[in-house]
Amino acid sequence: MSVHPMTNPMTRRAAISVGVAATLASAQTPSAPKLGIIGLGNRSKRHFAAYQQLDSIEVAAVSDIQADRMRAARTGPAANATMYVDYRELIADKSVQVVVIATPNYLHSKMAIEAMQAGKDVILEKPLGLNYQQAREVADAAKKYNRILAVGMQRHYFAPYKKVIEFVNGAGLGKVHLYALNEYRGDWNPLTTPTPDPTSGKTIPWRHSRALAGSSLLEFSVHSYGFLHEMLQSKLTKCSATGGALHWPERTTEDAISVIADYENGARLQHTYCGFAPGAQWSLTIAGDRGSLQFNRDSATIRRDGEAALQLDLTDDQTIGNEAQLYREFFQNVANRTQSPLNPDFALEAAKVAYAAWMSIDENRIITDKDFV
Repeated sequence: MSVHPMTNPMTRRAAISVGVAATLASAQTPSAPKLGIIGLGNRSKRHFAAYQQLDSIEVAAVSDIQADRMRAARTGPAANATMYVDYRELIADKSVQVVVIATPNYLHSKMAIEAMQAGKDVILEKPLGLNYQQAREVADAAKKYNRILAVGMQRHYFAPYKKVIEFVNGAGLGKVHLYALNEYRGDWNPLTTPTPDPTSGKTIPWRHSRALAGSSLLEFSVHSYGFLHEMLQSKLTKCSATGGALHWPERTTEDAISVIADYENGARLQHTYCGFAPGAQWSLTIAGDRGSLQFNRDSATIRRDGEAALQLDLTDDQTIGNEAQLYREFFQNVANRTQSPLNPDFALEAAKVAYAAWMSIDENRIITDKDFV
């Protein structure tokens, strides 16, 4: 991984890597299986945008409880898609080889398991399930039915993330002791579908309800947890968290959370999440034996003892988006019958801290690895 003083231009090595990556990115998509997509809300738009960036994509079927959404989706690669109000009919459709699930979180585990039971490979939006047990059941089903399943933690393909991971895993900071993550966002997407809340009986945006979304960490921070897990490469041993709905007390998903988690390799994660700070900057500080790295997605500054500050080269040389990269690699996995890097075991281990933090908040105690046996 290249680093350079803050005033240096792109290195020759970086320029060569850009050219190589661009050549690879221009390669055609492997022969794509026919897709069936369940859930045509706001998130599905990112999937359809990815289809436009790839070759030979055919959406054979779509499913949603709102007919107008299905009609609107029948363009481009989905122009001839069969429409099903009942998702089980889509799963049973013999022309569908891969089921894409982009529904609210509370439906994920059930739909994924049913699709794999029917012999379909699956792309599943995160999370695997609302709790650890559901997530474990999905991971076990993928093994039982010998299916390829990729979880939609597509930031795995984000070039700056990959370059930070490469630097840290290459011992650029020596042995890492601390990951300190600060996450901020405004209110949940206003296009979130209103859904009956089984707890209150009221129809509310589903991301406002624990029963429908799970915790805010599971819905939002799980992307960052996947990124961190690629550097931690270790199992969670202990977790303590506090949090609640401070700004919107009428909701059951937390909007202010603090998490401390310890890992088997001795590293510690400190994570702060706030859901009512629009425009505040996401930031990650990684500290090790040799120094620290501060990363805010746009820049990564390395400070090591006795050295001038260095700027990690975060040049994004990708020619297609993260979702399109996920699909392209997934099609290769399906063709070769090899597991996706975003396989359910990876997603389960990465999200374990979200499940543990939720348990810690509810039960007011420290959660350990014994709670996941």
